[in-house]
Amino acid sequence: MKRLTTAATVLLASSMLFGATASAEKFPTRPVTLVVPFATGGSNDIVARLLAKQLSDIWKQPVIVDNKPGAGATIGSAYVAKQEPNGYTLLIASVTFTMSPAVRSLPYDPVNDFSRIGLIGEVPLALGAKPTVTATTPQAYFAYLKALPQGSYGATGVGSIQHFAGELLNMKIGSNIQVVQYKGGGPAMNDVMGGHIEFSIGSLTQMLPQFKSGNIKGIAVTSAERSPAAPDLPTLKESGLADYDLTQWWAILGPKGMSEDRIAQVNNAIRQAVTSVAMSEALAREGGTPRPMTPAEFSKFMDNNFSQWKKLAADTGMIVKK
Repeated sequence: MKRLTTAATVLLASSMLFGATASAEKFPTRPVTLVVPFATGGSNDIVARLLAKQLSDIWKQPVIVDNKPGAGATIGSAYVAKQEPNGYTLLIASVTFTMSPAVRSLPYDPVNDFSRIGLIGEVPLALGAKPTVTATTPQAYFAYLKALPQGSYGATGVGSIQHFAGELLNMKIGSNIQVVQYKGGGPAMNDVMGGHIEFSIGSLTQMLPQFKSGNIKGIAVTSAERSPAAPDLPTLKESGLADYDLTQWWAILGPKGMSEDRIAQVNNAIRQAVTSVAMSEALAREGGTPRPMTPAEFSKFMDNNFSQWKKLAADTGMIVKK
């Protein structure tokens, strides 16, 4: 009887401990912060706020969007890298995250200092010119740029996708338009509208409303195929720039050291959010497409991106410091 009592006591204690552990692993039990390493108004900010709304509904907890712009997204990224790896501070990263290390030194290791959680979606970029430009075709606009004695375009930091896209355009058409760096896509877009710079190559999510209003002149999209959201815009590839194919994507990362279980919890919520009717329709209105992935698929996707942009940086001569 004594042995049975002892065994029962141990079993009860183990059950209570397991229950307490399971309860402690419930996530989230408080607000989650989603850090955007760019200024408000850009595509990263737009998508972050769409995702935050869906995650808040799924988790029944507030998801707070915190913009920490500057230094080509390194300020916000470095901040997240230093946080506790518990899933309560997350980073919305874009393709820029895998481009920056190809051209400059960073205050963190983008390959090893972050937990890879999942992809949200993607959208083509669009070449948008100042509204006073009279060119009516991409080819005419290329000729206009080549003839300029001087000019500038906007990007959101050294090694950003706008920077890669602009330098690739220079290389393909033989122009020499100089880059001006901004803290986010929104400020760059404002200077295009004001005629202070010649163009910016931003996400279609960000550019499309300005094209429709006439504030910026739409020239072409950067994807290999035309976008259903802007079917009248030709691609740069079909306009004579062979192999020009760049898209903007958004993903969620966390600090290094997140457990596999926590990564899976966040990934599952992201996949649920991005495949919801509400977010799918919202992305479609902005020219985007949901692209959910498992953590393993996303990790392989990231490795491929790091390699791809390193090669492109070398081919275009963009490397400034290694």
